[in-house]
Amino acid sequence: MPNKISGRVALCGVLGALMLAVMLLGTMLPLATYACPTLAGAMSIPVIWELGPKPGWLLYLAVSLLSLFMAPDKEAAFLFLFLLGWYPILRPKLQHIRKRPVRVLVKLVIFNLTILLMYALLLFVLVMPDLQAEAAGWTGLLLAAMLLLGNVAFLLYDLLLARMTDLYVYRLRPKLFPRHF
Repeated sequence: MPNKISGRVALCGVLGALMLAVMLLGTMLPLATYACPTLAGAMSIPVIWELGPKPGWLLYLAVSLLSLFMAPDKEAAFLFLFLLGWYPILRPKLQHIRKRPVRVLVKLVIFNLTILLMYALLLFVLVMPDLQAEAAGWTGLLLAAMLLLGNVAFLLYDLLLARMTDLYVYRLRPKLFPRHF
């Protein structure tokens, strides 16, 4: 862990710039709308692990605001803002829920509430014409299927965060900060 304030600021700055660069790549491919915020959120693991949740929240806020202003794909920026950016910070707290079914249920409730709130805001308050044109063709069955697949994808994201945290802690951290071991 960086001991000096300059090391902490550098770690947050470098990872924040990298997260923002990934968010700006969100318009290159249609799938990148979901992949880029997912990857950017996972990049906050070193800051959360080394410096704690407070710098993690500040990093999340900085990247969220910058991606809202700079990213061409606003849906990806809102996905990062509403869920994929802050969930890695909250996840360690949720892991303290002892009963696995309850823990999974809490995670899925968080996911569903935030996704429904985000799309309601994008469709009815901010009125994004491209998204409204796409949503005009959605049926009830298609919405249910998309929400079900979104829940599965979110559980896979949770698993990805667990694996990436293990990769960072056991493989990368000893190489990046060797004097702490």
